[in-house]
Amino acid sequence: MSTTSDRIIKYNPATLELVGELNRTSPDDISLIIQDAKMAQAEWIARPLKERIGILKRLQKHVVLNVDNIVRVICEETGKPRVEAMNADIMSALSATMYSIEMMPSLFQPKNISFGKLSPMMKYLGRRSYIQPRPLGVIVIISPWNYPYGIPFSQAVMAIAAGNSVVLKPSSATPFSGLEVQNAFVTAGVPEHLIQVVLGSGGSVGNALTSSAIDRIIFTGSTEVGKKIMADAANRLTPVTMELGGKDPMIVMADADLHRAAEAAAWGCYVNAGQTCACIKRIYVHDEVYNLFLDLFRDNVSRIKLGYGLNDPEIGMGPLIDEDAVDEMKVHVSRAVEQGGKILFGGQYLEVKGYFFEPTAIIDLPHSSDIVQKEIFGPIVTIHKFQSVEEAISMANDSVYALSGSVWTSDLAMGKMIAERLTGGTINVNNVGYTYGLASTPWGGRGDSGFGHTHGIEGFSELLESHHVHVDRGKFSRELWWHPYGRENLELSHGLLNMIFGGQYSRTMTLLPRMRRWLKGR
Repeated sequence: MSTTSDRIIKYNPATLELVGELNRTSPDDISLIIQDAKMAQAEWIARPLKERIGILKRLQKHVVLNVDNIVRVICEETGKPRVEAMNADIMSALSATMYSIEMMPSLFQPKNISFGKLSPMMKYLGRRSYIQPRPLGVIVIISPWNYPYGIPFSQAVMAIAAGNSVVLKPSSATPFSGLEVQNAFVTAGVPEHLIQVVLGSGGSVGNALTSSAIDRIIFTGSTEVGKKIMADAANRLTPVTMELGGKDPMIVMADADLHRAAEAAAWGCYVNAGQTCACIKRIYVHDEVYNLFLDLFRDNVSRIKLGYGLNDPEIGMGPLIDEDAVDEMKVHVSRAVEQGGKILFGGQYLEVKGYFFEPTAIIDLPHSSDIVQKEIFGPIVTIHKFQSVEEAISMANDSVYALSGSVWTSDLAMGKMIAERLTGGTINVNNVGYTYGLASTPWGGRGDSGFGHTHGIEGFSELLESHHVHVDRGKFSRELWWHPYGRENLELSHGLLNMIFGGQYSRTMTLLPRMRRWLKGR
């Protein structure tokens, strides 16, 4: 990918062939785009729920019927294998659409609030509270290039299902995939401007977006850029959802199914050429099975075929996104060797057309070494021994990142215990990395992996305003805490405090008649 002052020029990272050129959005146009989004959102939420659900059903049908063309665009921009575009991007998009359709009838239903132990008193007073969920308004989605269709589509469909409009800024490395997302919604029949795509760099178009009068920013990308976006958003107190970097651990216990664990690791480490925030980046193996696991892991990885997988279904790993990514991997490997690491396999850039780097595993590294502690956005994993559960948990949690991870064991009770002690948004027992495609499950991290959630009811809660309404039937003419103050309302307040919070229920029969007379007023 390269840019001129007003054009984005995109090349296929697997073939280095030109994919196409697109005009960049002018930052001067952002204010009008936001205004259009506000008007489209008002039109959208005014439409009957049944009509909105029908449009999302047409959206799902459009993706299913046009899957081959969408996959082609994804593969041309990223070079990833066709099966990965299908499973990770398309399946995730469809899962989020189906989940959104299922949830829409309940999203806007008022939800009564229980007053707990105060409920009998509040009922006597004729009062109730409820939450009326409402859309936030305009949601800005700033999405990455590694899953250029699945991530923005999933986030957009949930935002739109929740009654919002969307302004999407895809990565400049994958602009055509972003336009495919927009095209799907437009074809399905959403109002004009309900979803708009802006193209350009984060430093120009991105800054113009994040400093605009919008209602939430959902950012998926690096921790460094996430911090800059948060700083911009703070000027307007715009809420943000941050899905940032990862350094996912995999713990392999001695009683694990090693064949399954090794096969899972081969996929979990090198899916999308390791360019995934939820890739396995650190493997911790019990000392008793360490050597056997290494042999099984190496054997599985040796069967991964590198290349361009648009038309070859046997390709198991595609290229890195650009030449800079290749250079970064070279530096990481060199630095790891300098710090005492031993290359188990891989470590080389392939001298062929395209940005291909071998699947790489490094052993014998100190846990404090750079490659163990820093996020590595490529096909490199480090492997470590442990002797006790406590040691494994300690090493797995020794990271500023906490997105996801996995535990492998035949003892499910042990697996759940370890999973519950690991720091991270999602911890799998005997599986890895796929729950992003389960739209009903939340996705998010802690620490330098960000905060907030996409997916699940937790994700919807960040796309809706919890509008609290309190209703008083007007049974009484005044309140204990209203003016004028005096000895009587002070005594009643003190008695009420002791009765409710101090457990002095014996005073109820004398206190309540006095309160009733007071509340009835003059």
